Amino acid sequence: MAAKVMTSIYLTPSQKKALSRRAKQRQATVSDEIRTALDRHLERDDEGELQLGLLAGEADKALTRMISKLDEAHAAVNSLKRSLVSRKR
Repeated sequence: MAAKVMTSIYLTPSQKKALSRRAKQRQATVSDEIRTALDRHLERDDEGELQLGLLAGEADKALTRMISKLDEAHAAVNSLKRSLVSRKR
């Protein structure tokens, strides 16, 4: 069992009631339920941040490709414009 540090939190009456009910159903303590919920929350946050970082990296790569394609299209349009202007002369 990991060492624990005592802390105090304020719960609403409905939160306390729900935690007590859940702890009783699981034959655990309210403190166990709070620690479990907190661990799950923190794990999700870590996973979410990792996924968000990966997604941001992919978005950056996609944007770089899109910008390159737009630059190519812009150059092609300018070339076509120059060609059309020189034909009119």
